[in-house]
Amino acid sequence: MSSSATTRIAVIMAGGAGERFWPISRPCRPKQLLPLGPGGRTLLADTVRRMHGLVDDDCMLVVTGRELREPIIASDMPVFADQVIAEPARRNTMGAIAWATAWALGRMGMAAEEATMAVVPADHHVGDMDAFRDDVALALDAAEELGALVIVGVPPTRPEVGYGYIEVAPGPVRLRGRADGDGRLRAVARFREKPDFETAAEFLRSGHFLWNSGMFFWRISSFLEELGQVGADIAATIREIADALAAGDHATAEALFQGLPDISVDYALMERAGQVLVVRAGFPWDDLGAWDAWRRVEAGDAVGNVTHGDPLLIDCRGCAVYDEMGADGPPVAVIGLDGVVVAVGRDGILVAPLSRAQQVRDVAARVREQSQDAGRRE
Repeated sequence: MSSSATTRIAVIMAGGAGERFWPISRPCRPKQLLPLGPGGRTLLADTVRRMHGLVDDDCMLVVTGRELREPIIASDMPVFADQVIAEPARRNTMGAIAWATAWALGRMGMAAEEATMAVVPADHHVGDMDAFRDDVALALDAAEELGALVIVGVPPTRPEVGYGYIEVAPGPVRLRGRADGDGRLRAVARFREKPDFETAAEFLRSGHFLWNSGMFFWRISSFLEELGQVGADIAATIREIADALAAGDHATAEALFQGLPDISVDYALMERAGQVLVVRAGFPWDDLGAWDAWRRVEAGDAVGNVTHGDPLLIDCRGCAVYDEMGADGPPVAVIGLDGVVVAVGRDGILVAPLSRAQQVRDVAARVREQSQDAGRRE
């Protein structure tokens, strides 16, 4: 859907590896392609579903790496193949957004001042669809009316050290003809990096901080103008890539892209931009980064156990048990454990305290190294 003379484009970033969901995730099936969403949908399909109705169906772009384009097309994601675009190389979130922006300008023929982008990750949990859509609509309206860069900030529910934070300025920002802001739209005072536990606890107590959700909204013209002030080389390269794509010169576009820095959009732009607003989210949210997050967002049993497949649990509490093979594999049973993840996959078995779920990425790296070493010895 669009406002007058403005086309709204959804850019869904789906290039992550999701190694902290080992052994269920693997290179050709990262976490955004796992059935961790409501109703057994993949996280990517659930993200597309959330954006449906906020933008026209033909204005959905899924940005991913080359190795994932075909698996994504073959998945349950309801988007046409030509809307799944592959970055020429890994260049972090700034690179993904740069490629999508150039694609919108060069391949889709959008005018920068007449196109608004909603940039959303493909691997988040959102607990209230209506509230999400209302907040996104407010963010898009603010981006179009005020020419600002807009981010969604989530009220923190715990002293989380794994997220970046947004410090919110006092006083609401209001839009013309919108009486439903309720103070949700504010200016950003500053961004704060991932804190230690004591600092995160102080952020939580103060009530002046929100989690950085990684969801961004802007007119393309505003994005390029702000980027031109703090990252002129990147902004110029995006325009050059767009010109090459418009001319059908994909090789030049890819060569230009290779010269972009490997940097996040937060570092490259958001933390240094002049006009940044934040919408205070009214929906439950979680960045599904690891097994502990999956247990947090799934509906569990009476004692907090969350399961997938048909594992047998006896005298367990607060556990996450994922049996990928189900009836095709051996029975999986867990007895007398508290706060543990047990993940049984085709490529391995994981048993770990949920409190150490972030270390699963290290396990995935070690397993990969061992496999490479074994291959060299053969």
